[in-house]
Amino acid sequence: MNGTIGLDDLKINQLEKGKKSFEYYKIGETPLLPIHLPVGIVRGAKDGPTVCVVAGEHPCEYPGIDAAVRIFNEITPEKLRGTLVVVPVVNVVGFDRAVPYVCPLDNLNMAFQYPGDKLATFSKVNAYYLEKVVHQSNYFITLHGGEATELLIPYGIYFRTGVEKVDRESKAMMVAFDIEYNEERGAQGYSSGQVSISLESGALFIEAPKAGIPAMVAEVGSGWGACDESDVSAHVKGVMNVLKHLKMIDGSPVVEFPKKKVFNDVAELRVTRGGLYYPTVKLKDAVKQGQAIAHVKNLRGEIIETIKTPTDGFVQLLVPKHVVNTGDMVFLIGKNLREFT
Repeated sequence: MNGTIGLDDLKINQLEKGKKSFEYYKIGETPLLPIHLPVGIVRGAKDGPTVCVVAGEHPCEYPGIDAAVRIFNEITPEKLRGTLVVVPVVNVVGFDRAVPYVCPLDNLNMAFQYPGDKLATFSKVNAYYLEKVVHQSNYFITLHGGEATELLIPYGIYFRTGVEKVDRESKAMMVAFDIEYNEERGAQGYSSGQVSISLESGALFIEAPKAGIPAMVAEVGSGWGACDESDVSAHVKGVMNVLKHLKMIDGSPVVEFPKKKVFNDVAELRVTRGGLYYPTVKLKDAVKQGQAIAHVKNLRGEIIETIKTPTDGFVQLLVPKHVVNTGDMVFLIGKNLREFT
């Protein structure tokens, strides 16, 4: 553990070239134990940009976490031009306690706590220290996937800030990562639902490009608490592709999906009744406006609610749990799907 230099004082690009380090930086404490943020840094022997890769903002999205560990171990200073910074787990308290979505110290979703605040509740404190790392980078990648109660298709995300150079580089990173489905998010956010993501939503993949740092999200990992090798490998391949695209390591990106798809809006569906839940569609299924895609039944087996999609689209995410309560989110429907150009 690093007992001398804190993240407030860490100057990544002043570290010695040709060296590799992994440290646990203290960022807080509980009544009994300190809380540390793990940070791995590879300083290449030759000059190049700085890329920051993080995972575990949502603590049970395990493929991204495993991939971050693997990426740090595979990259050596001898093969790297520039600097690679890896934070394998951001939400360290949630990860430690296997709590999905939130930090259990304040029950906040850490993915939406930016800009951070050193004097606020712990999720904001955690965000403050992570920003200290990310803002020293030239490019930012955050690895996500399905959380403990979700199933989702693999897809990439970049946010259009309106700054042409930043948006162009963010999109190029997402293309190089090589995922079949991709989402272009814009300043207006989504047209419906509580997942509406706008310029003011507090996500780091939005705050970073607002600060001039191109950024992307990789949503790879089926969810439900799984950690399949195929998902870990897809994350690793994607990050290595981006490093190749940026000329930080030798080689050309490995392209599995030359014809990619893009969508730019999402409808969120929630149930209004509690009971037993029965979806009737699968991931990637095309749906039509007004189509019944799930039912809720009471304990007598009677249908008490039919969930219908408000739009044409495709099933981007579903929640496969069998028991639901009023207000539970059960689907994301991707809209405006087209070929990616």
